[in-house]
Amino acid sequence: MKDFRFHLEDGLRKAEDPESTYPQVITEAVQAVECTWVDTLDNAQDDGPIPEGMDHYELPKYHDFNGITTPYGAHFVLKIDKILMKEQYRNAIVNGVKSWDFPHLPVDYGYRDSKNFWYHKHRRLLPELLPQRQTTVASVRYAADRLQTEVQFTDAALAKLVKVPRVFLPTALKGCVKWAEENGVKVIDVKEMEIINDKRSKEKGK
Repeated sequence: MKDFRFHLEDGLRKAEDPESTYPQVITEAVQAVECTWVDTLDNAQDDGPIPEGMDHYELPKYHDFNGITTPYGAHFVLKIDKILMKEQYRNAIVNGVKSWDFPHLPVDYGYRDSKNFWYHKHRRLLPELLPQRQTTVASVRYAADRLQTEVQFTDAALAKLVKVPRVFLPTALKGCVKWAEENGVKVIDVKEMEIINDKRSKEKGK
């Protein structure tokens, strides 16, 4: 790799377990994912590489989904251990993405957040508003009723969550329940929702 133009450094797994050996990550990478091969599934730990000089495996039986699946190839189920991301891009995702928050990299695919689908057309990524599907109190109620908790929500309280993107709704509801349990509240109404929202705003401000 004499022409390799990037630099390598140890990842988070090495920092947590310095006695073991782990692949290094590229220092300049916008994001890196450290994974572990779940080799015990289907006893794939007993499989080896294709024998030298051959172009296929010689096994009488193949696996269903992990390890060797055909005479000519293999699948590997990976468990994500760590996700490493440059701080400025992590903060952008947490605090809200703007067009200048994206790394200066050529891309031919888009990125979707809770509001926009971002795509690259010129020097700066451009946002395309996602089609908005109106969430109803009934749909929020359905999600709330699926929580295994004794905390109850009034319809007026759930109306405060109608604009929360569907993918984040369970997390928002669980946060409300956690606050209620910590404060001995059995029924969450508008007043409680205002307290919870105020608490979230202060935490986000930090």
